[in-house]
This record gives sequence, C-alpha cells and structure tokens, in this order.
Amino acid sequence: MWSKETTALLHPNSSQLERRRQSCRQCTKSAGLVLLAVLVCSGVVVCMLHTSLNAANTNRHRLNSTAVGRFLHITDMHVDPGYKPGSTIYSQCHRYPPHTANSAATMSDGHKHTGRFGIPLAKCDSPIALINATSKYLQSNWADKLDFVIWTGDSGRHDGDPEQPRTFDQIIAGNNIAVHALQSVFGDSIPVVPNIGNNDISPHNELAAPGHKTARKTFEQLSHAWQNLVPKDQLRTFLYGGYFAKDVVDYDSPRAGESTGITALSLNTIYWYRANAKVGGCRAKDSPGLAQLAWIRYQMRRARARNRDLILLGHVLPNRDNYRPTCYHGYARTVTQVVPAPALRNASDESVIADESDMPAVHAQLFGHSNVDVWAFVGQEAKWISSLDPLGLGDQQNGSMGDNRLWWERQVDEETGRFGKMIRNIWEATSPDTTSPSDFYADERLWENMEDDPPVQFSASESSAEIVPISETTSNISAPQRLPSDFVETLLKEYKQVLVKGPESQQNLGVTTISPSIVPKYVPAFRIFHYLRKRPESSKQRWWQLPLGTLLDYDVYWADIARINKLKQNPTKFFTKLYRFSDVYKLDDLSLDSYLKWAEKLLSSKSLRKKFRSLTYLGT
Repeated sequence: MWSKETTALLHPNSSQLERRRQSCRQCTKSAGLVLLAVLVCSGVVVCMLHTSLNAANTNRHRLNSTAVGRFLHITDMHVDPGYKPGSTIYSQCHRYPPHTANSAATMSDGHKHTGRFGIPLAKCDSPIALINATSKYLQSNWADKLDFVIWTGDSGRHDGDPEQPRTFDQIIAGNNIAVHALQSVFGDSIPVVPNIGNNDISPHNELAAPGHKTARKTFEQLSHAWQNLVPKDQLRTFLYGGYFAKDVVDYDSPRAGESTGITALSLNTIYWYRANAKVGGCRAKDSPGLAQLAWIRYQMRRARARNRDLILLGHVLPNRDNYRPTCYHGYARTVTQVVPAPALRNASDESVIADESDMPAVHAQLFGHSNVDVWAFVGQEAKWISSLDPLGLGDQQNGSMGDNRLWWERQVDEETGRFGKMIRNIWEATSPDTTSPSDFYADERLWENMEDDPPVQFSASESSAEIVPISETTSNISAPQRLPSDFVETLLKEYKQVLVKGPESQQNLGVTTISPSIVPKYVPAFRIFHYLRKRPESSKQRWWQLPLGTLLDYDVYWADIARINKLKQNPTKFFTKLYRFSDVYKLDDLSLDSYLKWAEKLLSSKSLRKKFRSLTYLGT
C-alpha cells in the first residue's frame, strides 16, 4: 500500500495543485527566469524552467506567423543497401566478424559493431533502415508544413571497400532509393530540387567536360533516376552540364516593385572542384567551369526579367581549398554582384521600397559534402579580376560604353560570341538532345593544354578516402582533405579577417552555409529553414524591413542513433530538435548583417565559441 504522502503526490486535490503552481511561479520569478511550461502528468506537476530571453520567445512567436514559410535542406544520404547490422566498421559495415555468420555477433571479439540505424563517428554509410526512418519522420511531422525541399547530393555510397568496389549502377540505385524516400513524403505537390555530389559520379570526384560520353551517360542516368525533378524546360541544360533552374515558391501577395517568388539554381560544383582531374580552371574560353559561371549570370538576368529572387545550391562548398583559384574567385565575383545591400525601407512608411539593385537577390547559398553544421563568408578579391579576364577588357571602355564587365560577362549580357550561342542553342532550348552537346564543343578535348590551373592527378586512399596528389608538377594545387582538427579555428580566423577589413569590403560578401548530413559521419541531421514569404501586416515588426525571401531562422534536427540502436522499439520521434539559431545566438534573422554580428559575438565570447564548436560537430 502507498503511504498518504505518496498518494497525495500522485493524486493531489485541486487546492494542492494550485499551491504547487503558485510555488512554481514564485521560484521562477525569484530566479529571474522565464516559465517555459507547466505539465501535469498522472497528477504530478512538473515545472520546466528555461533561460531563453524574451527576444527569443518573441522570435519564436513570429516564426509561427502566416508570413513565414519553411523549407527543408537535406544532404549526403549515402545510401548503402549492403549495410549489415552487427558488422564491423573496418569492413565498411559490409561483413560480420570472421568467427560469426550472422548479426548475432557480440563485442567480445574486440571490434566495434554496427547498429540497425548506422553507427556515428565511423566510416560507414547509411543503412536502408535509416533512410526509411528519416522518410517516416518527415512524413509524420513535415509533409504538410514545407514549401520546398533542397537536396544537395551524394546519395551514392562511398567507394571505400576494396572487396566490394562501387559501380555506377549502384550509384544510380542509391539515387533511386533517395528519390523514392523523398517523393513518398512530398509527392508532386512540394518541389524537390536535387543536386550532383562528388559521389554521384564514377569514379568519385571525376567528371569529364560536357560532350564526353562519360559526362553524357552520367547526366542522362541521373535524369532518369530523378524522374520528374528536373523541369522539362531545363532538361537540355541539365543533360549538357549537370545544372538547372527550378521555380520553387511564389510569394504571397507581393507589393508593387517586390519580387514575386524564388527560383533555385542547382549547380554542378564538380566542374569547379580541385579534385576533379578531368577539367581545369575557369579562365579558358571553353572551360566548363566558366560556362557554368556564365549560365549563373544568364539565370540572374532571367530572374530579373521575371522579377524573381534566387537560392543557389550545390554540393561542395565554395572556398579557396575546395575550388580552383579562378573558379572560386569567378564564383565569388558572380554571386556578390547581386547580393542585396541591407534594406533601406522605412518601417514607418509602407510605400517606401528598399533601394536594391536591379539584379535579383540571392537569399541563400546552400551546400553539403562536409557533414558539419557551419557557415562561411564568400567574397571577391580585386587582384583576381585580371586573371578572370585574359583579354584585358574588364577595365577598358568598349566604344561608348565604359564598365567593369569581363569579356564573358559582356557576351552573356549582350548574347554574343560563344556564350550567346550557348544561350540560344542550350540554355533557352527546351527539347533535350543527348546525342550531340553542341556544334561548338568537340566531343573530345585536351583540357591540359588550355587551362590556367594545371590539371591534377589524384589517387584515393582505400582506408580513408582522402585525396592525395601524386604529381610533383602540380604541388601548387593543394588537394582537398577531410576537415582538419582546427577547422573551427580556421573559420574563426576568416571571420576575423572579414571584420578587420571593415564595411567597405563587407559590401562584396555573401554567406554560404553547410547543412549536416543524414549519413552518420557524426550523427544524422538536417535543417529546417524559415524565410519571409509574405509581408507582415504591421510595419512595426522587425521583419517588415526585410525583402521577401530573406532567411529568418533555422532549426537543426538530429537523430541520436547510438541511443536508438539500443531500443527494442523505434522511438515516437526519430529526430528531435538540437537547437534553433535565434535561441542560441540571439539574432533576428539570417541576413548578411546578422551574420556579421554573429561573427563579432563569436570572436568576443569564449563560451560562445565553445558552443559554436560543439554545434559544428552536432555535439559529438
């Protein structure tokens, strides 16, 4: 029998409940904290206290506004149908320990074994069970709450098991599984924008120039795997270069002069990637990397004509380590010319519109590949402009027209020369042609003879999949490596350099973000972004001053598979929220101005830097 005290605890009367509620409120008030919730379960009153600031609570309330839209960024699924629960990690999770024939192996052999949903902090890829659990969670919690989905590639497994070499058919099979997982949740009603990763091609990291038979096969097979995710009017462009544009959302009731919606540009970052030995840099006239930069500029002109904003997405993050020099600076120049300055709209006058450029706004640059949860600045440097303009036309007057455009930028704007041909024959063409890429690209080219950056030869280590240069003549081109142990410190140094340069250089900045991956390099995770889809009704609201499409916040959701693997039954919610940006960093939105403030906060607070480091690796 229970004692009277236990009975009173489990079954309190109304007066006892009220006294406990009052006690809760008093202790909350005395501690100077915000009361988060009072839960009553089986008659037990639980007081949950939270130290969030009032501003964070206000921001949370704003995110529930009908003016706010949401989208999912998911990346790096690395689907592995050959994954075996109970196998060893040294076999890439493909084989059981030698003394066992099934998954009943124990830890007594001294090897670390895998669980049903994968294993964190290992080199194994994602089991089908993890993909299914992710799909089921999204179906139950987000299927009717999102406007679109950004999916930044790498759905094929890694080629790290020498006993089971990966084939291109397996890569396509991994993409088929990923597409099915997403379309079973979102169907055809929510736009999904796919992207090519360095493990969606074979061999990984190597992609020949447009027109080569391997490139044509890669783009054609991926277009089949992705089914109807590439718009029909963009199919010819995708079959040519692996990139395409897709309208993802229309704003709700934009005012006169405002943009009407967002178009996503899915980029083929492998043509800029240092590790791709099949192509060179972005200086030569017939460089595939330069052609893609020209296509971005063309899409920006097209977006301006259609009164739409842009989101850029790709797999490999643009920085000096990942991209060839001329490709990185060409990308930075192209993108930062259209990142809008801070809004000048007067909050007290609803008729005043921000004095923005006539170019479209790039509201986000979203990438994957590195498996971490982080962001970085991207910006152009004046000293590189001449290397992007071998004809020397960028700083000279051309007839009566004087401007700072490069030769290829003029060709795009005026639709002349090589890129004028590409606009007419490929980028504006709607009928796919997989047999002949164009009349101005030969099927075979010796890229080694025409690039500013010498081509690089790489070999992959079977044990770590790291990329190591093997040519002494290319030592000036550093190979992309796995994230160094001081990765966060490197980022902080870059943040400091940006802040030291001051406001003048900050005008030529953009912000790139990496979302965490589904594959448990650390733990499975994804981001939900919140953005301004509709003008708030009150001009007194902070977000009223921002352009439509501005990112406002994001949430990171993670799956603690180390714990879940031990459960006999799947948890009710496979993913849980790890953190919300505004709660941790106390900022109102994800504009460039907010990122600069965030950088200042990180550099001035040791405790915040510690938290930033922990969140970068998802608490692992």
